Amino acid sequence: MPTIPADELKDLAESIYLAVGASEREASTVAELLVSSNLAGHDSHGVIRCAQYVKAVQDGYIRLGAESVVERETSATAVMNGNWGFGHVTAVDAMNLAIEKARKASVGIVTVHRCNHIGRVGAFPPLAAAADMVGLLTNNGHGGDHALAPTGAIGRILPAACMAAAFPTDRDYNVAIDLTNAVAAGGKLRVWAALGEALPDGWQVDADGNPSNDPADFLERGGALVPFGGPVAHKGSALGIALDILSGALSPAGCTEENPPEVGNALFVQAIDVEAFQPIDAFKAEIGKFIDYVKGCRKVPGVEEIFLPGERSHRTYQERLANGIPVADATWDILQGLKEEHCS
Repeated sequence: MPTIPADELKDLAESIYLAVGASEREASTVAELLVSSNLAGHDSHGVIRCAQYVKAVQDGYIRLGAESVVERETSATAVMNGNWGFGHVTAVDAMNLAIEKARKASVGIVTVHRCNHIGRVGAFPPLAAAADMVGLLTNNGHGGDHALAPTGAIGRILPAACMAAAFPTDRDYNVAIDLTNAVAAGGKLRVWAALGEALPDGWQVDADGNPSNDPADFLERGGALVPFGGPVAHKGSALGIALDILSGALSPAGCTEENPPEVGNALFVQAIDVEAFQPIDAFKAEIGKFIDYVKGCRKVPGVEEIFLPGERSHRTYQERLANGIPVADATWDILQGLKEEHCS
């Protein structure tokens, strides 16, 4: 498994997207966000996705040069049409618009439709945190992207809906959550498949609803992800349904259905101006005090440290930025094949 410097990996991904016709902004944005996912340890949404987006360009699902358009808006809200451009670029546009509206109206909310896959949902709320705001983003599959079997069901009925949030702090990392209502995102199954390893117990079921450890059951044979919660997995199902409604019903994309006319991502994007509620320094100080309280609690035997959401990813980011990103052999071979095919 090679270890590749982050800059080299970004340059490689960017060169591939430029070679298939992406603009400078499109190629740079997508490459930056893919590699930032690898840096944070979320390899499931890193450069392993590079070939997926190249194929989407070639098949016409990603429309090069498409611009995001605001179809309706108020001082605090907007409905954005991504026009099926790169989903990463659309999501950046939506979060930046939410931030702009929050500066003027204290809260900004943007719903998005006709948006392609945006990658790691947790990449976008930190844009708001960097502006001293709270950022929130949820998604569904634009009516489709069937991947998960809700509690009691057999088959791929719902998407693995996601929610991410970021809160600015006085530390060198944000308190940040990035989760799906599934035990594990489908992208993580791609990583295990690339490594040639069996899945942990409880991640998926096969097409007949039986537990399975073979990622090919999901990736190739119609198996399904399962909602998190184990004996209380109905809670994971409930969260997914709420996220589906929030992301879909507030935009023209709609909620998940059996035969959707279009599949991609629909988004609910929010930025909250902290200064509308508390002075930013007081807000950060309160979170800092809270962090100290949580990290200072008693620990069970064998646990050396309590981590806040986002803290592990920050440490992984710093380590990989300094020492390089490990890339699975199968993924590296695919990247080299894309380079040879498109950049030679």
